Amino acid sequence: MNHLNNQSVVRSFIGKHADDLGNLISVQIKPIYESLGIVVPVKSCSIIHYLNQNNLIDKAGASLADLSKSLKQSHQLVKQKLPRLLKLGLIEVQQDANDKRRLLYSLTRLGNEQAKLLNENSLEKVYADLSAEIGTDLYQVLVAAINGLKKKDLLTRFNEQNKR
Repeated sequence: MNHLNNQSVVRSFIGKHADDLGNLISVQIKPIYESLGIVVPVKSCSIIHYLNQNNLIDKAGASLADLSKSLKQSHQLVKQKLPRLLKLGLIEVQQDANDKRRLLYSLTRLGNEQAKLLNENSLEKVYADLSAEIGTDLYQVLVAAINGLKKKDLLTRFNEQNKR
């Protein structure tokens, strides 16, 4: 018998399936963005959204620490995305006038135009339709799973199941 046919083994690959879902969504969003003239890399949209909101509040921009904290992503992950956004002309960077060690990122005019396109073409209804189709609110399930794992990690859960 093939082990991958064993339902309990297959269900233990949740991390792989979550990654597959994220990759599938990214691949399927690309043609939508292309048709709309959106050049923002799919996995960098949250940075553009945050900077758009931040620009409305604080024209100075946001630091790497601000971005990481607000997006709940590691400094390293956010920092990896910034060079491409700079190269695409979506963001600009300048030194903080009050702290020369700190860099502030803000949207360029093109970045603001792209943020507007993203806001005007939200996929919220598309995801709502998908949620209705599968019979559960996909967003709520994902957030609940993330919060559950933050509250009690997999090691703790594993040890509880195996009485370690």
